[in-house]
Amino acid sequence: MYALIKNEEVTKMHEIINKIVQQNQSLFGTNPKIDKINIGFTNTIYNINDLYIVKICTDEDNEKEFKKEIDFYNSNKNNNLIPKLYCSSINKKDVPYFYEIIEKIDGVSLYNVWHTFSEEQREDIIKQLCDAMKQIHSNIGEKYDWTKTMQEKFMPLYIQAKNLNIFNEEEQKLLDYAYSKFNKYLDSNDFVLIHNDLHFDNIFYNDGKIKLIDFERSMYAPRDFELDILYRMIRKPWKFASEETERYTDSGDYTNIMLYIEKYYPELVSNPNLHQRLAIYDMVYFLEQLVKHPELEELKNDVIFGAKVVALKDEITFNDVKTPMELMDFMNVNIEYGWIDNQGFKHLNNLKGFRKNYRISSIDKMLEVGLGTCIEQAKMIKYFFDKMGFENKLYCYRSYETEENFDKDIRMHCFVLFKYNDSWYHFEHSNRPKRGIHKYDSVESAIEDITSGFKDHGDIRKLTEIDSIPSGLTFKEFNNFVNEFDDTKRKKI
Repeated sequence: MYALIKNEEVTKMHEIINKIVQQNQSLFGTNPKIDKINIGFTNTIYNINDLYIVKICTDEDNEKEFKKEIDFYNSNKNNNLIPKLYCSSINKKDVPYFYEIIEKIDGVSLYNVWHTFSEEQREDIIKQLCDAMKQIHSNIGEKYDWTKTMQEKFMPLYIQAKNLNIFNEEEQKLLDYAYSKFNKYLDSNDFVLIHNDLHFDNIFYNDGKIKLIDFERSMYAPRDFELDILYRMIRKPWKFASEETERYTDSGDYTNIMLYIEKYYPELVSNPNLHQRLAIYDMVYFLEQLVKHPELEELKNDVIFGAKVVALKDEITFNDVKTPMELMDFMNVNIEYGWIDNQGFKHLNNLKGFRKNYRISSIDKMLEVGLGTCIEQAKMIKYFFDKMGFENKLYCYRSYETEENFDKDIRMHCFVLFKYNDSWYHFEHSNRPKRGIHKYDSVESAIEDITSGFKDHGDIRKLTEIDSIPSGLTFKEFNNFVNEFDDTKRKKI
């Protein structure tokens, strides 16, 4: 009986694709080559002449999402970074299904090739991705209550999780507090059309160029919600890879993606509460997975971590921090890489005018504005370890600068090592690709590893151990301050 039903379905789809082909002879010709593609669960897909894709929605439950994709194509007709839509139908008159005819994209999933790229190639790919997102986001939507939308997603899941006894009393208090902050952090005015499923399986690569695919989840939402999937993929790339491409995913290959997004699409990351908003999105996403798989401790930890990020902003001050991990969590939430110029203007991830207009901020000033370069951040990190009684060492690794040269690139990095249980650790926050607490066998091995990451710039740097970083110095004055240390304290690399 099953075989008979299966044969009837095959015959029916054969008739349907032939009817679609006949209706579009001007596109396909009179005797096109037709190949069925065995992918997808809610759609039946055909390759026509190796030039066109016919996508037929054979699942009525998916028709709303399928129409979203058609609407997406119609809203982005001039975007050459997505496939071209040739024809679509949702009337079910001649063909009893929704269907669309789109350009066939050559190439492979970006997951297949990302691990083979140089960093320059990766930057170019993300620049293209930013261009694609900008074009998509140029479609402006009407404002709606985004806070209420997220609250209504979160609360039924949270109630279900409590009924399953997933969280203990302390964890529930944390989640309740984080939920109370939704109103504060989720207020939104910037509503645009977003892809809403941006990961590397939905980005095709061919000969240096990319194209985006799969728009059934597209929606109008705050601009930063585009980062919901993308930022999660950057942190856990294997989560979105297929079985075939998962073996290629090394998290180290993804560390600079957010830096490139900040460079080429700063508007996407400009919300001052971005960390808290992304953490709330994580809470909802992972909670939805957790109630389906309550036995998975990793999902529970992901929900709790998101709640901590939301809560830390208000609940934890610098003086409350007691451990290196608490300090890292605190800085992740409260300190961005940047600086304040002589006029009081903020500069986020941008060193333009730094030599001329910079003065070292005090720790209190950095905490007030939430911005600090490696200089201020190292100053605060050392202060913390001194206060907590950890043996530590403060270093400045830079090219010597004895003359004014406002156009020269900044070649300096300040960092701190600390000792705990007879091991040395590198506490790194300002250098985003290396952010974390890294363990070493010795001070020497730590220094070798840290400085080796800068040697490919082609400049000559010297490492100097210093005992403090005074506030108020210009960049040149700080260089002179470092230069004045005894040769016995200065180690040359």
